[in-house]
Amino acid sequence: MHVKDILDDLDIRIKLPQHWYSTDVSNDFEEPELVENGEIIKIKAEGENNTKVIVIDVNDGMSVVTVFPDKKVIGVKYLDNKDDFEYIGHPSDLYF
Repeated sequence: MHVKDILDDLDIRIKLPQHWYSTDVSNDFEEPELVENGEIIKIKAEGENNTKVIVIDVNDGMSVVTVFPDKKVIGVKYLDNKDDFEYIGHPSDLYF
């Protein structure tokens, strides 16, 4: 499953860099929930052991993270250039 599939499922139309649309997020988002839809789009899928979150801020980047029960966060933040990304390993209020 790709970010584009999730956005289509939630009927969200937004212009993003092409490599954000094609980001593979596995099948953990089969039942996504749109949490926030404004300047920042937040999509969440709660699993048995952890929560997957996509946060899209067209001005700052797109993050795909896993939030564990102990509030540990791991993931990747994708930036405008397809070769630019940052690893995420610390909690942010955006993910909760």
